[in-house]
Amino acid sequence: MSKWRLGKYFYENIASIFWSAILLIGGVIFVIYYALIGYMPEFDLKSSVTITAAASITSILIILMTLVMMVFAGSFWGGIWSFLGDKAELKRYWLEGDDSAGFRGLLVWFSIPLLSVYLSFGLSLYTGNWYWVIVLVFVSLVYLFCICFCCGFGVVKGSKEFFFLVVATFLAAFFISFPLSLVFRLSVLEFENISGMSWFFGFLSAVVVIFVNMVAASPRGSSTPYAKEFVLGLMAAFIILMFFGRFDRIPYGVMKLYKFGNIEASELVVKDEGCGLLKALGVSVSEKENDICVVRDVLILSRLGREYYLEFYQNSSESLKLTLSSTSIASWSVREGQED
Repeated sequence: MSKWRLGKYFYENIASIFWSAILLIGGVIFVIYYALIGYMPEFDLKSSVTITAAASITSILIILMTLVMMVFAGSFWGGIWSFLGDKAELKRYWLEGDDSAGFRGLLVWFSIPLLSVYLSFGLSLYTGNWYWVIVLVFVSLVYLFCICFCCGFGVVKGSKEFFFLVVATFLAAFFISFPLSLVFRLSVLEFENISGMSWFFGFLSAVVVIFVNMVAASPRGSSTPYAKEFVLGLMAAFIILMFFGRFDRIPYGVMKLYKFGNIEASELVVKDEGCGLLKALGVSVSEKENDICVVRDVLILSRLGREYYLEFYQNSSESLKLTLSSTSIASWSVREGQED
């Protein structure tokens, strides 16, 4: 097929191709999730199209927001200096000269101030006192002295340049807190506590985040800046998820968001026919009136289709997975504050 015919077919069927791509992505999300839990429900064809589309659109939005979050601090920091234009001359230290000079400039004027802010924040959490103020004031005075005297701006102009640097750094620190908080959550989720290994992978991930933002802050070689930022965000997200082995976060997150599955139910209300089955399998149930029983702390792996796929924790090391007809489930509940 020639390129002309291929292009013509694409433009004539763009809506169908777009919708097919949406359903394909949603189908991939469902296939990955159900492959991870080792179960595939029977879908009703009419309802599955809507469900698949919802999962696909949500997954795309989550991925795009994650990629933007990874590099937004650096892009924003670089954009501030571009917006200031001739009002700020400090940017010549990372814009002029060769690539190595630009890298050193961004290291000095972007990375080190940013690390100083987070070092101060970390000290405040670790020590619980005001020592972090000393670190922040010391670093600020060093940069103020360097800008005013070492860089030759003078006191008045140097103070103005220093003010721009402080504002840009604190705003970048705020925006970079989002990917760093993701790193922290992954550390806790993967290792269940802050251990030496979690600190190690968390530190490497934080270095990756700061590095890609430093690259995003530089306009060098950015004839297609959005493509560059997309690649940087993708690289950062891939490396971080690889460190923690959490590529399943999106399928599990989408399923939990729409309550399709991965639901940590505090109480599951089961009708009489299901109660007998649970008792026969050794599941602890609480008898209630009106031919129902209640099971506590159940993980609903899937509630789509004709059956619920459930996991019961019998003790700290064993769990029981089983299917239960949807007609046997009267209700389930999730207590407020339980979900993450």
